[in-house]
Amino acid sequence: MTARSLEQRVAKLEIRYAELLRLIQNRPSSNWRSVVGMFADDPHIEELHEEMRRIRDEDRKSAKREGEV
Repeated sequence: MTARSLEQRVAKLEIRYAELLRLIQNRPSSNWRSVVGMFADDPHIEELHEEMRRIRDEDRKSAKREGEV
């Protein structure tokens, strides 16, 4: 690789880096606290949680049965 081609690649990378940095800096911050509780008292989320519990319980029972063999 020639010095000239390396200089061109570095120049392109610097331009792209500046573009990405600008995108990141202009993006609104994502604060996890802003989403806490957003599904509170949502019946669909409660159904989802209950279904997840049921699946985990079944998985535990299945694993226990496999371990007894």
